[in-house]
Order: sequence, then C-alpha cells, then structure tokens
Amino acid sequence: MTVRSAPARFDAVWPPAVTGPRPSVALVVTGGAVEYGWPRDLGPILPVWGAACESAYRESALFSDVVSERGRGAVRVEIELHAEVSQNDVLTFFSYLTLLIIPNVDTTDIAMVTRVTTADGQPLGTVETQGRSRTWYQLLLFPFSSSFEPRRVTPGIVYDLNREAITILHDRGVF
Repeated sequence: MTVRSAPARFDAVWPPAVTGPRPSVALVVTGGAVEYGWPRDLGPILPVWGAACESAYRESALFSDVVSERGRGAVRVEIELHAEVSQNDVLTFFSYLTLLIIPNVDTTDIAMVTRVTTADGQPLGTVETQGRSRTWYQLLLFPFSSSFEPRRVTPGIVYDLNREAITILHDRGVF
C-alpha cells in the first residue's frame, strides 16, 4: 500500500491568475532512479509521470499551447525527475522472517528540477521541488494494495510538484 508523505496536497490557488501574454511551451521530461543504492532508469513509470507534468501545464491556463518532446514553443521547459528508493534493512529482514506479519516499508524520494529557457536557449529560471511516498508491505494490507499502488499515488505527487514549480515561476514573473 503506497501513501503520500510529502508534499501535502497542493492548496494554493489553482490555476494561477493569468497576468500577461500566454506563450506556447515545449516540455521535455527526463528522469532516472536509484533503487537500493543501484542506478537504473525509471522504466514504464516515466511516460505516466510525463503525462502528469503535461497535465499540470495544460491545466494551469498560463500557456496558449503545450507540446511534448520535440515540439517548438516560445518557452522550453526541461523537467528532470529523479526517484530514490530506499528501505530499512533491519526492518526488511524481520518482515521477511515473519512472512510480512511485521510490516516493511520502502521510501521513494522524488526530486524534480524544472529549467525554463527561451526558444533560443536563454535561461529564465530554475526551480527544484521534492516529494516522498512510502510503500508499506504487510500481510493485512494486501486487500488495499490495488487501490494504493505506486502507479496510482506517485503521478499525483509529480502533478503537485509541477503545480508548485509553475506557481513559483509564475510568482517570479517567468510566465
């Protein structure tokens, strides 16, 4: 069962008030992961997280058009996502020793760096945001696991991290 640890649900005014021209934006989403100390790629979750990023930019109403990857826009936004999965080895040992009667927990720290540049590469701003989820493994939690799996919880965290980045950049006057 996966639950959100941070950030709390985003509670600022959404979408932000449009205060100027609405540029088109080209999104580029990349990422990587470290799982239990070993580097790896994000695999099939990266397109899901990329869709959450794109959704946040579309719903912000600050842009005339939002295109992904190789599209052209007046503003280019590069979003770099990093996930680090860790666990407590002692708790894991006792959890598996007791066949998941004692719970085990994996912590996923998500860091997102958003870099905004003009179409010709001039930097406009950079924001870093962070989130966290915890996945609990315990015998009695298995009936709830389909509703609280990482593929359902972490895209919401990524969406809120993008909302936070958009709000910060909007407050700075970048868009």
